Amino acid sequence: MNRLLLITMIALLLISACSVNTGVPEPTQATETYTGLVTKVAILPLMTMDARSRNIRKILEVRDLEYVFSGYPQYELMDLEMVANEFKVYGIPDVNDIEPEEMQEIASDLDANVLILGNISSQRNDLFAIDMKLYSARTSELRQLNFSVPNTKEERWEILNKEMMEKLDEFISTEVDKIFNYATNFYAAGRYDDAEENFKTVIGLDQENQNAHYYLGATYYKKGQYELAEQSFNKALELDPTHYQTLLMMNDMYEKTGENLKRIAVMEKIAAINEDAELWLAIGNLYAQEKEIQKAQSAFESALEIDENNALVQTRLAFLLYEQQKYEEALPYLERAYDRFPENDLISRRLAISYQRSGRMEQAIARYEGLIANNPNNTQAYLNVVSLYRNQAAEAPDSETKNAIYDKAITTMNQLISVDSENPMAYLNLASIYLAKGDYEQAEVNANITTQKDPSLYQPYVILATVSQSKGTTAYNRFVDLEKRAAEAVGRQATALSKDRDAAKASANVHFRNAVQYLTTARSLTVEPETLADINNRLSVLNNLVTQTTTY
Repeated sequence: MNRLLLITMIALLLISACSVNTGVPEPTQATETYTGLVTKVAILPLMTMDARSRNIRKILEVRDLEYVFSGYPQYELMDLEMVANEFKVYGIPDVNDIEPEEMQEIASDLDANVLILGNISSQRNDLFAIDMKLYSARTSELRQLNFSVPNTKEERWEILNKEMMEKLDEFISTEVDKIFNYATNFYAAGRYDDAEENFKTVIGLDQENQNAHYYLGATYYKKGQYELAEQSFNKALELDPTHYQTLLMMNDMYEKTGENLKRIAVMEKIAAINEDAELWLAIGNLYAQEKEIQKAQSAFESALEIDENNALVQTRLAFLLYEQQKYEEALPYLERAYDRFPENDLISRRLAISYQRSGRMEQAIARYEGLIANNPNNTQAYLNVVSLYRNQAAEAPDSETKNAIYDKAITTMNQLISVDSENPMAYLNLASIYLAKGDYEQAEVNANITTQKDPSLYQPYVILATVSQSKGTTAYNRFVDLEKRAAEAVGRQATALSKDRDAAKASANVHFRNAVQYLTTARSLTVEPETLADINNRLSVLNNLVTQTTTY
């Protein structure tokens, strides 16, 4: 064959071969801005099992690998030539002979997160088998990959994306799960620095890992780094606003740091998720403490939307509206609260005042009197109307009017006793009315009956204490008078007056001691702050009187 013709044919073959694998590659996928942890990948020199594989290895190392990795910003392909030069130091002729311990050492020396090693063999003229191993320096995981690539560049790039890069993604995903498990174990063991490091790695590799953000926040919380904890918790809630564990821990954290408004915002989310009326009540109370009255009212209303018959919420909302002088709005809630707690003096007083301030006292009385007329067995109507009678009497302009109203109230309570003789509130009201009239004997009788009907009520003991204190005061005043007269008298008169004086003092002491005992019992039966304060003040006075009338 003509030598020139032969050279020409060889040149054409080379051009043809190159045309298959040359050309400026276009990006295989759009790349997004990546802000997470970049995984550094070191590919050791690929071994070729036959002469035909050397050309495809060169193409891979010169262009294909770098091109494919360029579409994955989460990975950094380390310079192949640099890696090859570093690897020569180990003097390992066959990468297939490398043990996992050696892989870890090589990855560490290269500062690589993932090590890739493998070989290429030809299956036919246009198809090559690639066997790879992926090794993680983070978790010591090892995975085998096997795939084939053709001689055509576009097909080869597609296969590399699918069989190498997607499998690398899966490998890293498994690695993330394993690191997360390491981190949670460190957290459970109280090794918070190790837990923090590993949770950060997980988040770096998977920024959408909500549980990692939560646990990182929990780790910071355990370490007392509350600002960092808050940032991590907020990130977890960005991914899932209803993540319950995050909300609970944020609630604990804000309670610990005293950040009430932030805590309330978290509690609102928890209450909304659980439809928890009691929690909405607590939220309303916290808002009230912070003087956020409108928000407090809204929280109580949210509680009633969930449990419209919740007496505690009704009472709290009633008091809130009352304190804002919104008497008309407070009335329906006060009425319900009174129906549930008719023995509560504060509720009954505020109900009556709200009726009066909203110009509905007479209307309310007429309403309850009508209910009684239509149904004489309506015990609550008796109690309600008598509560209004008592408030009317307290504001009466003269004693004649006052006593007339009290008599009307006494008649009404006796009517209630005729239909419900075991109702302790009937006797309690009678005791209170007689006390207001100054009839201590009947007040004492009815208060004692009340304690027999319901020993859990504190009010009858307060009435009994008042009666005893009044008797003690009368005796004490007599003692003071007799002491003055005895000092001026002489002879038998002085002796008699001294004897009467001592008897009066002893009588006062007994009554004062009885009053102390009654009030102590009353104090044990109530938790109302205002009532407890009043009882404690009275006890302080009475204890002084006991001391003054004690004979040593």
